[in-house]
Amino acid sequence: MSKPVAIVYVDGFNLYKGQLENRPANKWLDLVALFDDVLDDFRVAHVHYFTARIKGRMNPEDPQAPDRQDAYIRALRTLDRLTVHDDSLFTVHHGFAREWIDGKEQPPLTRHHVHKVQEKGSDVKLATQLLLDALDGRADTYVVVSSDSDLARPIEVARSRFGARVGVLYPRDERTKLFEAAGIDFSLYLRPSYAARNQMPDVVHTAKRPVRRPPSWKEQGPA
Repeated sequence: MSKPVAIVYVDGFNLYKGQLENRPANKWLDLVALFDDVLDDFRVAHVHYFTARIKGRMNPEDPQAPDRQDAYIRALRTLDRLTVHDDSLFTVHHGFAREWIDGKEQPPLTRHHVHKVQEKGSDVKLATQLLLDALDGRADTYVVVSSDSDLARPIEVARSRFGARVGVLYPRDERTKLFEAAGIDFSLYLRPSYAARNQMPDVVHTAKRPVRRPPSWKEQGPA
């Protein structure tokens, strides 16, 4: 019996914040190998990765962050069965925030100047791709990798309007209630061990020049 076909839709920022931000050794992640591993009961036909290009001014203390992201995206583009959608935007707004410690506002009222960073567009592009693929019947199952409740409505529409079977892989070890209410067919926590064992080679060869894993993304040995 042949395996059912799955297409995977990755909310890159949500995956990063929920799974990779505090695990630098896992950041050089081979997304195709990862989902072949996690979804081994399926034949993963394609992976769509949605992200936005970061800017240096988003984190003045880490000006090399855009270079690391660029290296990662260039490496990802060498993978078969994967499309990178990196035309969304990060916006940076100036604002003020009150000071809180342990969940309590600290008297006297203290306000700090902050930069508020928001990603714009990836969730809409992911939802659109999911609905188009479901409309065309491109797979047996559609798998969303995100905890963002904004995606609950397109998941519900894909199921109710197009009869699609939709699963969710959660980057965090917690469920999104609106996903469950939308009637998802299955869900799974994407454990860090999956990412750890599905890394790309330290050197990835591209059509132009090799791309190397950033040194800060390597497993650090004992001091």
